[in-house]
Parts: sequence; C-alpha cells; structure tokens
Amino acid sequence: MDQQIEYSYVMFADSYEIEREQDLLYRLLKQGIKVLLFTNRELHLSVPEEELHAFKKAKLFHLMIADSPIVEKIVIADGKPSEELNRIVTAFPKFNIEQYKIEHAPFDENIMVKAGAGTGKTTVMVDRVLYLLLKAKVKPSEIVMITFTRDAAQNMLKKLREQMLLRSKATGATVFLSLLEQLNEMTITTIHSFSKALLKELGSLRGFGLNLQLRSFKTEKKKWIEEELNDYFEAELAKKDLTIEAMMSPLRFYELIDTIYDFWEKFEQKGFSSEEIKNVDFGQASPGHERLNDLIQTVIQKVEERFTSEKEIQNAVMMNDLTRQIDLIRKNYGAEAFKSLSTKISYLFVDEFQDSDDVQIRLIATIQEAFSSNLLVVGDTKQSIYRFRGANHTAFDLLKEALSLRGISINDEDYYLNKNYRTTVELLNQMDSFFTWWGEEEFLQYHGEKDRLEGMKHGQEEEPLVLLNKREDTKENMKNNIMPFIKERFKGIQKLNASLKPGDEPEQLAVLTRTIDEARMVNTWCAKEGLPTKLKVGGGFFLTKAVRQFHSLVLALLFPNDGKYIANLLDGPYGQVQTYMLPKLLEAGRYSTKTVETLKSATSFDFEKYQHLLSFQPILAVLRTCIQDRKPYNWVYSRKLDELREAYGDEYPEDKLIKEAQDETRRYELTVGKLFEMLHQRFSEDFLSLNQIAEWLHVQIATNRDEEEIESEQSSGGLDHVHILTAHRAKGLEYHTVILPFTERPFTTSFSKIIFDDKKERTGWAIQKPGYEIRHNQYFTQLSSHDERESIREETRLLYVAMTRAKHNLILIRNLKNDAFHWTWSKLLTQFR
Repeated sequence: MDQQIEYSYVMFADSYEIEREQDLLYRLLKQGIKVLLFTNRELHLSVPEEELHAFKKAKLFHLMIADSPIVEKIVIADGKPSEELNRIVTAFPKFNIEQYKIEHAPFDENIMVKAGAGTGKTTVMVDRVLYLLLKAKVKPSEIVMITFTRDAAQNMLKKLREQMLLRSKATGATVFLSLLEQLNEMTITTIHSFSKALLKELGSLRGFGLNLQLRSFKTEKKKWIEEELNDYFEAELAKKDLTIEAMMSPLRFYELIDTIYDFWEKFEQKGFSSEEIKNVDFGQASPGHERLNDLIQTVIQKVEERFTSEKEIQNAVMMNDLTRQIDLIRKNYGAEAFKSLSTKISYLFVDEFQDSDDVQIRLIATIQEAFSSNLLVVGDTKQSIYRFRGANHTAFDLLKEALSLRGISINDEDYYLNKNYRTTVELLNQMDSFFTWWGEEEFLQYHGEKDRLEGMKHGQEEEPLVLLNKREDTKENMKNNIMPFIKERFKGIQKLNASLKPGDEPEQLAVLTRTIDEARMVNTWCAKEGLPTKLKVGGGFFLTKAVRQFHSLVLALLFPNDGKYIANLLDGPYGQVQTYMLPKLLEAGRYSTKTVETLKSATSFDFEKYQHLLSFQPILAVLRTCIQDRKPYNWVYSRKLDELREAYGDEYPEDKLIKEAQDETRRYELTVGKLFEMLHQRFSEDFLSLNQIAEWLHVQIATNRDEEEIESEQSSGGLDHVHILTAHRAKGLEYHTVILPFTERPFTTSFSKIIFDDKKERTGWAIQKPGYEIRHNQYFTQLSSHDERESIREETRLLYVAMTRAKHNLILIRNLKNDAFHWTWSKLLTQFR
C-alpha cells in the first residue's frame, strides 16, 4: 500500500492498532511522506527518539491524542476527499481540517482562501506548494507566488528552503535536495517586481525598450505642474477679469503645486489610465469656484500627457505605474499578448489579496486566462487597510466577477482559516466583543463562524485587555498617562526574556500609532526615559547613516580639495577620525588650502590613489575598492559597541551588547549593498560619473520617502527594545504586548482631498485650509457621504489589525477628546461588554 502513497497518510485508530503498523509508518516517513496520527494514548514506537524528533521538526510526523475510546480505524491517503475526515474532527476538534483541505485541494481547482489574523496562512501556502511539487510533480519554474512586500517574498522562500532541507536531513531522500536546487527557478516576488518583469518582455507593445528603468519622476512632475500652471495663468490673465491670487485662494503657489501633485498621484493609485484621466468628469463647481475647477482639471490632464510622452523617451516608469502599463497591454491586445511570455505559469499564488487594487485584480484574471493557471488567492477582507493606495476591500468579489465573465469558476466557499495560533483564548474573547459590535454596525465583515477567530492557546494573564479612559487635550498630559504603561510593560518583557531557555524566541513589546509623527513622538519620549527602541515608520532608506556617509565619500572624491567635504568624510567610517579632533583641525570654520592639507594628513584615506583609479576604472569599481580598503563596517561596529556600553553597560551583559552591535553593523552592510544594486539599476556603468551619483543621492536624500530601510533578521541575543511603529507597518507582525496610546484622531480630516465614484467616471475635489472657506466642486458633495462611510470602515479594519497583533496583552488608551463630534478609534472602542 505504501508504494501508492505520494504525499500524506492519515491514520485514526486505537494506539495498539497504530503500534502494529509502525513498520509501515516508519517506511512512509523515510520516504518523506507526511504522517498524521490520531489516537487515544501515547505511542510506544521503536523509532529512535532522535529520528522521531527530526521527523517532527520537518513537519512530517504529527501526533494528536484524545483521552477517549477509539473503536474504528480510518485511513486516508494523499488527502483524498472523505466524509471520514469529519468523524476525526469530531473526536479531535483542534485538528485544523481547514488547513488540511487547502493543502490537499484538487490540482485543477481555483481557490479563494479567507484567512483570519494569526491563522497560519504562510504555513498553508508553503504546504500547498510542497503538495504540488511532490504529489502533482509540478516544476518549481511553473509556480509564481505574488506577495505584498519583499520581506514576505524572502520569508516565503526561506520557509520553503528550510522545509526541503529539514526533510532531506530527516529522510535522506534525494528528492528534497533536488527540489531545493530547483527552488531558485520558482518566482516569488511582489506585484510590482512581477509587473516589471512582464513589462520588460511586453514593453515593446507600449513603446518601451528592454533596459526599462524605475523612476520616481517626483521632481520632474512638480516642475511640469509649475510650467502648466504658468501657462494657464498667462492665458487667464489675458482675460483681465480675475487675479491669480483670487483664483488660487486660499493656497499659495507652492501649496497649489503640492495639492495638484497629490490629486494627480491619487489618480495613479486608483489605477486610472491616461485615457481615463482625460475623460473623467470633473462636473461643475459651486459659484466662485468654476475657474479653480477648470484649472485643476486642465493641469492634471496636461501633465498626464507630458508624463506619458516622457516615460517613452526615457524608457522608464514609476513603481505605481507598472501594473497600469500592463493593464493597458491587456486592454489593447487581450490575454493573447501574455501567451508569448517566456515563462509558463501553471500555478499562480497571491498573498494578501485583500490589498489588491482594481488594476492588479484584472492582471491576475488575465494571467489566469492566458495560461489557464490554477489560482490560489489568500487574504482577509477584515485586514484591507490600503484604500488610500487604491486597494479595494471587495477584491475577492471583483476577482470572482472578472473570472466569471471569462467562464471560469473559483471556489470561495469551502476554504477558510479561523483557528488563531497567535492570540490567547482569553484575549480573543475580550476583543470579540468589539469585533461583534463592529460587525453589527457593518463597519467590519465579522459575521458567523468563518469570520470569528477561534483561539488555540491559553494564557496566564489575569487582565489580558486593559482599557483606560482619559480626556486629554495636550500631548504632554498624554505622555504622563502613556509612559508609565510603556515602562512597566517593558520591564515585564525584560523579565520574561531573562528567563528564556536557549533557542526560545524572545518576547517583544510594541507601541502602535496611527501616524508617523505620533510614532516619532513616542520614540522621543522613550529615549528621554533611557529605553532602547526600534522605530519603524518606513521610507527612511535614504536617511540612514549608511547612505549619508556613502554620499560623503562620493562628494569627497568628487571635490578632493574642498575642506567642507573632506571634513564630512573624516567624521565617518571612511575617514575614521574621532569627532572631537575635527575642531582642532579647522581654522574658525574656514577651509583654506592649509586647512585642507591638515585635514587630509589626519586620515589614512589615500586621496591620490583613488583619484588615479578614477582616471581609468569604472566609478562603481573604485567605490568598491574604497570599501575594501577602508573596512568601514569594522569602524561602524566598534563605534556602536562603545555607544551601547556607555548607554546600557550597567543594565545588560557584554554579550548582549556585542550581539546588538553586530546586528546594527549587518544592517549597515546590507544598506550599502542595496545602494550599489540601485545604482546599477539606475545608471549605465559605462557612462556613469561621480557627479551623477552625487546629484542623484542629493535628490533621493532630500525627497525619497518611499524606499524602505533594510531589516536584518530579528536578533534573539541583543537588547530588548520598545518597538514603535504605525499600525500599517505592524501588519503581519506579532508581539507579546501591544499598546495603542493615541485614539483621538478624527477619521475625517481638514486637508484637501480628491475622491472618485466606483466606476471611475466622476471625481470630486475639495481644498481645505484652516481658517478659510472650503472650496470644492459639486461632485465632492455628492460623493463625500459614501467616502466618509468607507473611511470609517477602513479605520475599523486598521484598528482590527492593530489589536490582533497582540499575543497575550493589549492596552487600549481611550482619549475621549473628540468623541462627541467625530468618529475616532476611541469611539469605536466604546462597546466593551
């Protein structure tokens, strides 16, 4: 019988019956077959304990015991559909039959998986891939997995590799090593990277060449807006019936540029094509606002025309524009265009599908149609929190509709995950009172057993959820209420981690905020209290020390006789002169020839050598030589270790300080590596100059807040930290204790905004500036009530995400300041039953 089994073997039987079959079970395990046993007492197996441990670690051996008689025997091979599974679940309610069904679903079935918070969706996706590779004999090169972030893509590949390696070690079977070698052929990527790869192959249909580049175009776009505004005002002034000030009021010229830029960005985020922007209806404006309505419409449409032309000339697109370009190919050429792709896509996985926008949804449907791919999309409508980027919380419905129009069905009923392995039963039960009320108010899709989270572990906390009611007007008063909680809970985390056994994962404390400014404020408060922190607010890659110091290196090589740049080089890992020495080397802030020579003599940096190399070697090669010679990472490590010793030497042992310094150095090194990679992508190395790099870095440091910082793998041996991040950044993460300190922020803002109807046919805009009358077009009034309702729903989903990050403790600080007049997180937390 075991020769017919290819992937998994389930046995439900009395322990004596299982023990009689142990030779069969051992043979299956050695073949790499997953064995799941359900019985009534501990088994006495002749398998060596060390081998059995290896099988468990490789997730090949699973044993569940129920203290009740078992009078029948059930055997299921390779997950074949069987009503007998339900009888097993009756006896073993903690058996995750939902994960098992998804893993063993028919090869040719399109699947939608609704996966609640903490329900193991990554695990089930990895298991499904393994099932396809081992049972269906699918080639890794035929599988494409799209994740929401690069970190998620790397994590998925890492877990697949780990499973292959562990199974190879446990079984000795060569099939796992063979598949491990082939995993690099599997595409695991973000939607933007996937779209870029598609556009490189299909870009000629849109006028792009092979060497397609990614650009932000932010500086150019604002320049185009300014030029188009000047042309518009020049034409309007000729009419001599209105001043520019009256037309722009209440905005100044630079504010008008920023407002139009933000409005234009929203069109792109919502997936509008250039043709749709050209045809969208701005409607009429209320009396006195007609000219402003015409100005906004005219300028946005003009700059979009320029942008379309400029992208073709420069053979470059923006990140947000990638999927839009692919969608235009779909519209103009249909699914047939995609059949010419070099890679066959037999199976298409999409993670975090609830965060897909309309264009991405159409792209997924088109790929499915072109290749007859089998789909598996995973997500949770309750965690759709990127509406401001264009994400559509009805993504599952839209995909089902798009596939239905092509005559393709997708199973959206039978596959869901609601067994939560993150949060304790006690905390989930308390949070459920909020979630149920939000569901009743239709703020959150939380109805029935499929949406309700079922906790799988118990905690020992007496009060897992703390709700504190305050009415504070100032941040300083809020600080006095918030910081005692942070300090108390941080000490608790330190105590827990001090008692960990070797190999145990450290526990973490997180403070989650709604905005980046709030996160930075908490970080400042913690720093004043001497608490180690990790601030994660995103977009800070070009603000890191590694990038700034690399910029200093470039400028010093570019201007080797400028004292200002030489001084900056010296005060860093390339010059390696102690900071306190610099004032002694300078002459009252003036950089004379003598001063420059004095500065150069204070460092071993060989200016002449690198100037000589620059005369005949590629720029990037010379910069790499500088790094090899100067060994900046050693300097970074020693400086960081000195800082840690001074700040925390009395609180933490030396080995923890060393580990923390090593982690910091590793992040620094990875950042420099990523910077070189970006330079290779941005420039042609044959024609690259130091001046180009210097100018590019200057612009990026000043404006680019989109590129994410490098995150090295979480250290388990360094310092404990207060993790401070926004709720958006916390998605997908988990913490022992979560504190939500700021809940008073109104959902509706007083800022300028642009909104659209669901069909992308009409747009409404409003310009709001404190102290001035609001200016808007008529569609804004018509569309705003729907938009406000959707804003409440998205904020509810964001609060749901923030709360479900907690594993054991959740502290909610309700600030009642704005509850009487606005919807806030605080108001959403009023129902505590």
